[in-house]
Amino acid sequence: MHPALRPLPPLLLLGTIWGATPAFVKHLAGAGWPPLLIATCAGGISAIILFAVCRARGIAVPHTGAHLLHYAVSGLFGLALANLVGFTALQYVPAGFFSLLVPLSPMLTVLGAALLGLEGMTRRRVVGTALGLSGVLLAMSPGAALPDPRVLPWAVLAALTPVCYAASNLLAVKLAPRGAPPLALATGTLAAGTVQAAVFAALMGQLRLPPMDGLAVSALQGAATALAFMIYFRSLAAHGGVVTSQTGYVVTLTGLVWGWALFGERPGWLTIPAAALVFAGLALVTLPARRITRSGA
Repeated sequence: MHPALRPLPPLLLLGTIWGATPAFVKHLAGAGWPPLLIATCAGGISAIILFAVCRARGIAVPHTGAHLLHYAVSGLFGLALANLVGFTALQYVPAGFFSLLVPLSPMLTVLGAALLGLEGMTRRRVVGTALGLSGVLLAMSPGAALPDPRVLPWAVLAALTPVCYAASNLLAVKLAPRGAPPLALATGTLAAGTVQAAVFAALMGQLRLPPMDGLAVSALQGAATALAFMIYFRSLAAHGGVVTSQTGYVVTLTGLVWGWALFGERPGWLTIPAAALVFAGLALVTLPARRITRSGA
């Protein structure tokens, strides 16, 4: 395989898995699972799988104060809070619409890094962020991915999900202890986030024995989440963050396909220009300028 094409298979697989997350959630919600119970079960299963992988590879999961702080903060924003708002909103909004929100996470991450002085702010990034946000607003309009205007408040709640992911990205980088294996950090983050999701579930009366209907789907979701984390961190190590962040393109497309195939969702014609705006914004924000130039943009 040509070296330039080597990142493609893992990114396609990763995007397909992550794109299926809204479908998992909507299926389990239809079977009577409350949102935070879905998050707790999936997070717990995936954390157990990653602990087993770490043990098999002889990788220790550190538990110093710095590591525990990293796990707690990353798990809070990247799993507990993100799933609280996202999985709750998915009971009311289409899975395809939710997938259109995914590219906002890398855009907001780059923008947040610039505002915090971690990266430079450029005109191209400002324009890209504006295009991406315009695409999401267009997706919320009649004739797009949000066909019923009555669910607009839930759509706004869903839009907080990439905000949580962006906060997790920025704080994880800032708080990450040096020298810790990425797989160990992912495992600790999943474990901490699962505990926090369980606490939220208990406080909201959603923590109970899961219904028998859906147990197999929940187990599959947990296994898929664990596989996605392993692919994600391997891609980061092999290809870098810029290439890996392009998974957002795949997630949006596969999410729309999953929503159509499993739930018969048929987004309106405005979904196409909305997705185009989101993709253009993601490219301007995340891709290096020289790659944009070669492509003629």
